[in-house]
Amino acid sequence: MESSLPRFQQLRRTEPISNRTLIGTVVFMGLLQVVSSVAVVLHLTGHLQQVTQTGPALVETSDDLQRGESQRCPTKPREVTPSAHLPIQPPSGHIQRDIQNTMIHWDHAHGHLSKIGYHDGRILVREGGLYYIYAKTCFRYYDQVEESLLESGSHAPGRRGASAEPSIHREDGAGAGAVALLIQYVFHERHSHSAPHRPAVLMKSGSTKHWQRSHYHMCCQQQGGAFPLGPGDSIYVSVSNSWLLDPEAEGSYFGAFRISI
Repeated sequence: MESSLPRFQQLRRTEPISNRTLIGTVVFMGLLQVVSSVAVVLHLTGHLQQVTQTGPALVETSDDLQRGESQRCPTKPREVTPSAHLPIQPPSGHIQRDIQNTMIHWDHAHGHLSKIGYHDGRILVREGGLYYIYAKTCFRYYDQVEESLLESGSHAPGRRGASAEPSIHREDGAGAGAVALLIQYVFHERHSHSAPHRPAVLMKSGSTKHWQRSHYHMCCQQQGGAFPLGPGDSIYVSVSNSWLLDPEAEGSYFGAFRISI
């Protein structure tokens, strides 16, 4: 009995200490849970406020970036391609009956010229590159000019082309009419500060037509191709029997445009 009494007293002395430790632990865990819950709520609340406040700011910032980029890198203007399209110049006054090859003059006032010049029947190249060149000429024959086919006529002064061969002769007998040689040349004059270069033929098209009297006839020559041209170069069109040309802009025209540098 005496030996068990101290042991019981020892247990009674340690019991309050264990209870206090347990209570402290429970209180600490409860406080920790409350603090954690509050921290989570504050975090979520702050995050939502941040999204709400920064949403418009992000849009504004994007706009500001776009404006800033446009100021730092201004939009490059679209490059204008050198090009020309010229309808035929209608005749004024009496038409000279020239059967030789003669340069055609074009109506630049009613045509299109962009970064390309024009002077005295010639398209003038300002910027070098590879150009597509095209030309179309229409010839017509009807009773009003039929008598002209039978006359040698006086030749109008003007530039001659690569040849000066006869282009019309008369036929007698049944079904008499006229045989017309219709040729179209496209010439290239190369710019040079030294001696002038002889014009070079870029393209040639032609046909021989047998035109009966008392009938309306039309023949069109059309050609096109890509050629390198340098700054200061010029191109022009020459035809035989230019006095037979159709004066309508839709029938006869001349042009070029650059397709690469």
